[in-house]
Amino acid sequence: MADQDRQRRDDQEKTPLPQGTGGQPDHSIPSSEASGFDPLTADHDELERHARETLDELRPRLGALGERVRQAVTHANAIWLESAAPVAPSESDVHELADIKARILARRWVERDFLVEPDLPVVMGVTDFQEVAVWRVELHERGETRTLTTTAEPYRGKRPPAAGPILPLWEYDFPITPDIEAGIRREPLAGTETLGACMSCQGAGHKRCAQCDGKAFTTCPTCHGRARLTCRRCRGRGRIADPVAERRANADKGYFQVQAERLGVSAAEWLADFSERLRQDYGVPLPPSGQWAPQAPASGETIPCPDCQDGTIPCSCNNGKLVCSACQGSGESQCVACAGTGQVIRRREVARRFDTQISGRTLPPDENQVGWFEESLLRKSVSIPVWDGPVERVDEDAPQGTPATVWQEARTLVVSSNAQAQVATSTQEQTQANATGAPGDGERRVIARSLRISKTPLIRVEYVFGGRDYAFVAVGAANAERFWADSFPPRWNRIGRFMQALARDVTGERGPQHRSVDGHHSLRELHNQRLQRLHAASQAHDEGSESSEASGTPQLRIVEAESEEPADHNAADTPTE
Repeated sequence: MADQDRQRRDDQEKTPLPQGTGGQPDHSIPSSEASGFDPLTADHDELERHARETLDELRPRLGALGERVRQAVTHANAIWLESAAPVAPSESDVHELADIKARILARRWVERDFLVEPDLPVVMGVTDFQEVAVWRVELHERGETRTLTTTAEPYRGKRPPAAGPILPLWEYDFPITPDIEAGIRREPLAGTETLGACMSCQGAGHKRCAQCDGKAFTTCPTCHGRARLTCRRCRGRGRIADPVAERRANADKGYFQVQAERLGVSAAEWLADFSERLRQDYGVPLPPSGQWAPQAPASGETIPCPDCQDGTIPCSCNNGKLVCSACQGSGESQCVACAGTGQVIRRREVARRFDTQISGRTLPPDENQVGWFEESLLRKSVSIPVWDGPVERVDEDAPQGTPATVWQEARTLVVSSNAQAQVATSTQEQTQANATGAPGDGERRVIARSLRISKTPLIRVEYVFGGRDYAFVAVGAANAERFWADSFPPRWNRIGRFMQALARDVTGERGPQHRSVDGHHSLRELHNQRLQRLHAASQAHDEGSESSEASGTPQLRIVEAESEEPADHNAADTPTE
């Protein structure tokens, strides 16, 4: 470095100074200053001129862009205000009471379905209202099946009395069963107790311990019978990194490099611990962590591990075995069936199994009057119970609120069920006569029968919304209806209409001139409605003031176009002039 400085000074001394008259250094003013020309000022003026020209080029373009953005925002605001205007209400063609019911149902539908237009109950015009009911007749047969079983309990020292005879199962009179649709109930039979040896332990009172298999000890779950554990510090290698050599190796490294290396070592150690847990506790075939985990990443120098001997430490079990906690080292456990006495008391009992069989018929409305009914409409619907009683009352007159045709269908259902029950009884008696065992064992009998009649209301509402025809069906009891509709006015018409118009303004495109507003109306009809609305607003504004010509009513461009392609009437828009 000193040689370079010395050479630079020698070169400066050898460079001749500009000489004036007489060989002396010339200290006169430079020619550029003498002539009044400054190169710095000239460069500054040149840059300023280029900047001014650039701004002159950009100003017209930016002005046009700003004007276009202003027009787009103004038009978007106008479109949003227009889309916010509610749809004109339509007149209803049904009775006033039916119109009220239809609007109540529509209000419940809107409250439950978020996607339906919220103004539907107010704006729609009901064109048709049909109310029918689907009747359901059900026969509930509650049956009981009795089976003779044997149970055992430990012998407590009190001998039971002598056992008596066993009667046929259906001759036992048990108390009234709880009103359950299905389940099992066990009734012990008095006078059937007998004393005998326990078959579970063969009368010994004890059995081989199931936990240790009679060995009186179990394998240590920590060391798996090896009596030693792998040292976690050195990971079975017997040597660890020399801390002095590691600090010496990291002395010349930067702070962030050292921290990054420590972070990598910590992550590698955590991964090594996790792999060792998987390998030793869960038997996953992984290589030992001592083969790939870093030992001395910085220096490579190691020292003997102070915590272990040859990479292992002794386990707390000392010999790899633990005394069985279930049998306390005896190898035998007490028999649970006889509680260690070797004898049990056996008792006979009747297992009463209950079940309910339901057979029913659905009476749909007349197809000639209601052609829109489908069985799928009744799925998960809530019906209204009309009548519930025993089948013996089916021969009486029809109860109040039940049509005669429905009551006659209930009688037919009961008669057919009685015929099927007689056939089943004769078949079961023949089977029991040929079978061996207790009389009546496994026999099912009907213990109660009841008849239930219910109806499911169905209401179909046809309505007009925004010039388009829709329909929905309400199925089920009041306040628990399920609504079905193939199409409906969606909630997002306003936002969709606004975003489409805004996208056309930004891209510079004009509205579609060949699409129809919906399946029933054209663009001309939509513009006629808008002209009528604007004309009415203009007349209301000009009452008692200026004429309609001075009101500034905007003129709309009427685009005459017809299309067979159906579309939502809210999806099209027309630019204004």
